[in-house]
Amino acid sequence: MTASQKLRDGVAVEFHGVAFSYADAEGNLFEPVLKGVNLSVARGQCVAVTGCSGCGKTTLMRLVNGLAPQAYDGELSGTVRVLGQDAADLGIEGLSLCVGSVFQNPRSQFFNLDTTSEIAFGCENAGLPHDEIHLRVRGAAADLDISHLLDRDIRKLSGGQRQMVALASVHALGPEVFALDEPTAALDVASMRTLAHLVRRLKELGRTVIVSEHRLWWLRGIADRVVHMENGRIAHDWVAAEFERLSMRELHRMGLRAWCIEDACAEDVPTAKQDPSAPMPAPGAASAAALSFSDLRAGYRRGGDVLRGAAGVFAPRRIAALVGGNGAGKSTLARCLAGLHRERAGQVAFGGRSVPYRRRAGRAFLVMQEPGYQLFAHTAACELEAAAARRLGRGKAARMAASEALDRFGLAHLAERHPLSLSGGERQRLAIAAGVLQGARVLVLDEPTSGLDFANMQAVARELARVRDGGTCVTVITHDYEFIVAACDEVAVVADGRVSVQEPLARANLPAVRRMLGFDG
Repeated sequence: MTASQKLRDGVAVEFHGVAFSYADAEGNLFEPVLKGVNLSVARGQCVAVTGCSGCGKTTLMRLVNGLAPQAYDGELSGTVRVLGQDAADLGIEGLSLCVGSVFQNPRSQFFNLDTTSEIAFGCENAGLPHDEIHLRVRGAAADLDISHLLDRDIRKLSGGQRQMVALASVHALGPEVFALDEPTAALDVASMRTLAHLVRRLKELGRTVIVSEHRLWWLRGIADRVVHMENGRIAHDWVAAEFERLSMRELHRMGLRAWCIEDACAEDVPTAKQDPSAPMPAPGAASAAALSFSDLRAGYRRGGDVLRGAAGVFAPRRIAALVGGNGAGKSTLARCLAGLHRERAGQVAFGGRSVPYRRRAGRAFLVMQEPGYQLFAHTAACELEAAAARRLGRGKAARMAASEALDRFGLAHLAERHPLSLSGGERQRLAIAAGVLQGARVLVLDEPTSGLDFANMQAVARELARVRDGGTCVTVITHDYEFIVAACDEVAVVADGRVSVQEPLARANLPAVRRMLGFDG
């Protein structure tokens, strides 16, 4: 065996001079997303890939697992090798056996309703014998410490539990390499810690893990390297100890999030905020509030109540963070407030006047967790022009408002792109911009920063501050501590279907906010 062969045997993934451009339906190529990428990942390493939204992270992951250019048409130059073999020779079927992929939304890769069948699904497709499949399913669950999730209804699992099942389903196939593309997008802190434990366990088993991620703190102590991408290129490649020495100022200058969550404090994340010492609205002040709700009870077909008497008061000109674990009822509350889900009991009031759920549209606007569900136009510019037209009418004013919003949200260069061709973070910003342009007096956002880097998180915080100062009541469902510190005036905790705590955000109570989110415990 030659020296070069020995070296290659120790490498899991290699990129040599890789460039990639996506193609449209007619085969026309867009500008290159990757430009001359050279990267080598050793077997058994965990590498975090980070960088600003649209920098090429997801495309890099798609080349590792074969989705590009097999499922996403485009032109590839250079060489991608996985476990010493050319990815083009392996094809998507061959790569599926050696690379396990986990995406932002685990529902996008589920094919069954029960967890055991889902974990077995890949093995069944690979044609493994029944007894072997049984052993692999039980073994994957044991390896990842999720045996308690076997034989469960997937629909009744929390977001974090679904992500664990998705990870077990690819682990059962026995891949050497795992590609995780923003796997924490919708996870609470407890679920992120569980995922961190699972990734650590994969490393102990000798697997190679590549994670594309904006929120980095959960990988501290696990990742061996941090790779920073910028405009389709590798800008930096640090070992973890080098990355840890970077100051928050240096990280923010590169558009990166905190490595140590305690470092993300108010003085490091400046934004125009309301005076945090301003008095909170009292429960009896609902008539003066922009938004209030009382004794809300809501659930889903054949299920019990998810909301169990929820009550709260949110004043105009404030941004409130709704925090709580996966499954606490936050998204159900948001859907009720926006009139997308009918409560079983209770009432929702705007400006002190009770409004039935069918008449809430227009008064409240919900930016959904998955923005692809509410983007309908054929270009980003048309999407925002249509949103502005609901408030301004069609014409020059709506076009100008859309153009200004594209600039403010850093989307001007994507104005003529189809919304669903954008990256996850770009779609998120487009949906938020559409919500802002509609001019609703109550704006509800469900996990608005799931695909956002630091710079774009700041841009969203500034825009929310602008609409807040214009008199809008903004309510944000989030697990993102950095965003709460950057943007919010108060924090409300949702637990067991109720709003249990509501207090202003001040520098002195940041440790308490971290505890509310599940840190320090």
